Amino acid sequence: MYKKMLSALILSSFTVGCLLAQKTKPQESTTVSSILKKNVQQILRLPDNYDSSKKTYAVLFVLQTTGEQVDEIVTIAQTLHKNNGVPELIVVGLNVEDKLERSLENKVYDQYLSFLEQEMIPSIEKKYRCNGQKMLYGRSLSGSFTLYALLKKPSLFKGYIASSKEWYDKNNDYFNNLANNALKNADAFKGRKIFLASLNGAYSNQIPEEVDKQMGAFSNLLLNKSGKKIASKYQAFDDWGISAQPGLKEGLIFVAK
Repeated sequence: MYKKMLSALILSSFTVGCLLAQKTKPQESTTVSSILKKNVQQILRLPDNYDSSKKTYAVLFVLQTTGEQVDEIVTIAQTLHKNNGVPELIVVGLNVEDKLERSLENKVYDQYLSFLEQEMIPSIEKKYRCNGQKMLYGRSLSGSFTLYALLKKPSLFKGYIASSKEWYDKNNDYFNNLANNALKNADAFKGRKIFLASLNGAYSNQIPEEVDKQMGAFSNLLLNKSGKKIASKYQAFDDWGISAQPGLKEGLIFVAK
């Protein structure tokens, strides 16, 4: 009980600190995607010096998120910019009505890729000063989509962070087959970076070593099959800590620097 209370107090203090450290206000809007035929909520945060500078910025797209989570992500990004040389970021949080689950022969995933490519990314790049350096961050089911996006549309983003993604035997077979086929054209993946993060035992408490081994092997497959055109890194965490953004700090350091 004491540990839970202490963790809650730390997280509460961290959240308050995050909000006090941020200067720009989130820009929230909801639109109907003509491709998805669904409502899409957008939460956008600009760097604090955006209005006073003439610089262009990298963009981090975050899948299935909330305003509170975007606040935390922005604070993590700001801290990494000051301390680790990560570039300043425009953060775009997205939330679609339905979960991002593979179904109907990937129809859901393919539609969402089309939405990002044809609607969301062009609208952001038209309205804001972007430098072409785009990154995608997803957790859990969205982490699976992030990995799918890399293998199906490698040109869409420069960096990919897939955290706490589902991983079990069926998923392992699916993504290994997809990667082996996609990487036959290894040149299409030149300069791409992906960071994979998992929590030890998160999805299969009986065989965490097997999950860890499979994901490590998959990361090596991406690296080696592409002839190192993809920079791939996998890290298993024993504890996410107080952050609700698993692996984001390590992922941004790897893909954004």
